[in-house]
Amino acid sequence: MLKVLAKSELGQFLDKLKQEFRVVAPVRRQYGKKERVEYHPVENSEEIILDSQPDTPPKKFFLPQNERLGDELEGETDLEEGEKETLIFGVRSCDLKAVEILKPVFLDDDFTDTYFQKKLEKTVMFGLGCSSRQENCFCDSLEINPLEGKNVPVNMYDDGEKIWFAVRDKELEKFFADLPDGDAEELEEKKGKWQEEFEKTAITLDLPLPFPELKTFEAPFWHKVSANCLGCGVCTYYCPTCFCFGFFWEKHPEGIDRWRTWDSCMFPLFTKHGGGHNPRETQKQRTRQRIMHKFSYHPQNFDGVPACSGCGRCISQCPVNIDLRVILRTVEKYLKEEEGVKSSG
Repeated sequence: MLKVLAKSELGQFLDKLKQEFRVVAPVRRQYGKKERVEYHPVENSEEIILDSQPDTPPKKFFLPQNERLGDELEGETDLEEGEKETLIFGVRSCDLKAVEILKPVFLDDDFTDTYFQKKLEKTVMFGLGCSSRQENCFCDSLEINPLEGKNVPVNMYDDGEKIWFAVRDKELEKFFADLPDGDAEELEEKKGKWQEEFEKTAITLDLPLPFPELKTFEAPFWHKVSANCLGCGVCTYYCPTCFCFGFFWEKHPEGIDRWRTWDSCMFPLFTKHGGGHNPRETQKQRTRQRIMHKFSYHPQNFDGVPACSGCGRCISQCPVNIDLRVILRTVEKYLKEEEGVKSSG
């Protein structure tokens, strides 16, 4: 089913969805003097921003930054009965891929994170194809199609005047029944033009995945690529695939609450032992760990898939302009010139 909707009628369409779902979409939010586009429950359709990548990923709806895990004695917290499913409206291919990267980590056959699982089961995502490249994105360099999200019941396309919906789920067709049919040839023509623009600005990464650990771990370039790093952790907090977390317990008159909160491998205390020893005491070691985890350790453990979806947020948000693409180019050059390692592709 292919349907179209004039953007001026988006509010009425979302009102229909809200009858069954808690609708979340990229909206502009004010934090003091600073604005940020992030996924948030929709109150007014005019707030929705579809023409640029949200500053933050939708990860918080599966892995909240601060999450109560229940009472120490009573066990984990259950989702409330009758709670509406969450519909995340307009999720780009990089963020859809990020969720797929997180799934095998939290839904492993040997251990399933039930908090992550329950939230995922209560969530529906509508994909959004990109009509233009965002400033720092490189998802297509990691073999992710920016126009077609995978494993979603609905893919959306925004041409500026109207939104196209390619509906693949029979159960969701009822929400689109009253919308006019779309012309498949017209949409394919638009997608063809968008694809051409992506190809013009694409970067080619000729890298082996996983990175050969023994050849890259002690490489001399780590000091250079980490020299400006402040260790602030911004890159990991904006990343859609970073999942490091810590636990803490909070005592109150009725008992003790267990909490999980995001942490970062870029923080000096992340690996500090109780006895005082820190195996990653320098910023060089911590930077190396982050890059090696994403492009060496994770691919080793998960069928060659890197823990990166090329969204470029770490580049956009870094206060000292560290560019992950430059680091990857540095690794590529070193492996070719110094070690003669060829790409896995």
